[in-house]
Amino acid sequence: MRWCAALVLLLPVVAGCSSSAAKKIEIALAKTYELAGFRPAGPVRPGEATTVAFTIDQPSGSPLTNYRTGAGPHTGVHLIIVRTDLSTIIHRHPRVRPSGRFEQRIVFPAPGRYRVIVDAYPRTGVLRNFQLFKDVTVSGKVKRQPLGGYSANTVVDGFRFVAPAHPRVRSSQASFLTVRVTDAAGKPAHFRPWFGALAHAIFFRAGTLDYFHTHVCSPGANGCTSFVGATRITGRSSSPGKLTIGVLVPTPGTWKLFLQSQPNGHLITVPYVLKVS
Repeated sequence: MRWCAALVLLLPVVAGCSSSAAKKIEIALAKTYELAGFRPAGPVRPGEATTVAFTIDQPSGSPLTNYRTGAGPHTGVHLIIVRTDLSTIIHRHPRVRPSGRFEQRIVFPAPGRYRVIVDAYPRTGVLRNFQLFKDVTVSGKVKRQPLGGYSANTVVDGFRFVAPAHPRVRSSQASFLTVRVTDAAGKPAHFRPWFGALAHAIFFRAGTLDYFHTHVCSPGANGCTSFVGATRITGRSSSPGKLTIGVLVPTPGTWKLFLQSQPNGHLITVPYVLKVS
């Protein structure tokens, strides 16, 4: 979640006891991972299917083709798209082609500017995962939506999500948010895995669009732990109707949590606006 600026430094080297002119050494730009061949290259139309495509180039310049695999959620690439007013989120896990190319059909529902987050999990290297970013503009008249507030009791598609009335969250400190989910008959919901987890907790900071992502997994599942520095957290669901969500955001401010799960096989997204001290 860092934007990196490469600096070119001109360092004068002065030879001791010499009257010759000082020489300048130019240090080349640091090589990093970057998105290559990103599409769409220009504005797109709302409500129409658009191909979002890209390759991740390694610092060597060659495409990254080797990604983590397995049953857990920390695999491949998470493609997450959010409108800048945090009114809309799109979450996909496209498959990598042998060439390292990713392609995913996306429908942007409304005009506005969208942040595209490519959250990558390479199989090798010093980084466990990293994020790359692009912006996409959807043409048309923009109607900015209010951020909204925190609601502890929410009903979506007949499922009731009940969260703590007054959650307390501090930046860079691990905490847990327990949400209980029942169906229309009042019975605890059964969660089906989606993209390797029983639930995904995707966090964005209002204004800056800082991003963090945690998961809820069944007991004993591997590859579910998220990190901020040396601090780690793992969400769990040990019984029907109960999600214990790991909350670990790096900075204070107003954050919007998109909780995504499949109670009884129905994909549902529930938003929570959190004040982080």
